[in-house]
Amino acid sequence: MRRNRQPAAWIAATAMGAALAAAVQYLGGLIPDIAVIFGPFSVRQLITGALVNCVLLVFTARAGLASGAAIGAVSAVLAALLGISQLVLAPVVAAGNILLCLVYWFLEERMNHICGVVAGAAVKCGFLWLTAPLVLAAAGLPEKQTAMLSVMFSWPQFVTALCGGPLAWAVLPRVRRR
Repeated sequence: MRRNRQPAAWIAATAMGAALAAAVQYLGGLIPDIAVIFGPFSVRQLITGALVNCVLLVFTARAGLASGAAIGAVSAVLAALLGISQLVLAPVVAAGNILLCLVYWFLEERMNHICGVVAGAAVKCGFLWLTAPLVLAAAGLPEKQTAMLSVMFSWPQFVTALCGGPLAWAVLPRVRRR
């Protein structure tokens, strides 16, 4: 009797993607937060965000939408647990990551990688830009902290998602489609 290995392969690929995202976030936390690009946007956020978005795009393209979405949700929770993000923002960041994967998956199949990355980055950025300040204000965080975090979850999200696109484009031909 032949077993269906697809569920096991999906679980393995998704676990590998989640582990890569976790490693990137952990190692990104070791980068000193002294190099500021603009406002609260730092080199640490640029590097970590670009690499996590690269992982999301690669696993969405190769293991499927469900895998990319699962990795996006897990990475949002891990970011909160590692102190990279506020725990109250984990569901919002997870939804933003899932939107990136969804738009990328839909457009990459129908158009091309570039359209998927740009549109996915725009949707993720727009969603986080609108919802993060609302969630932070509802959580009762101090106004100054809310303002700083709101900037981090605005246009920098577009930049890091866009930077993840070329990285994913470089990796994708080297990763075998399962």
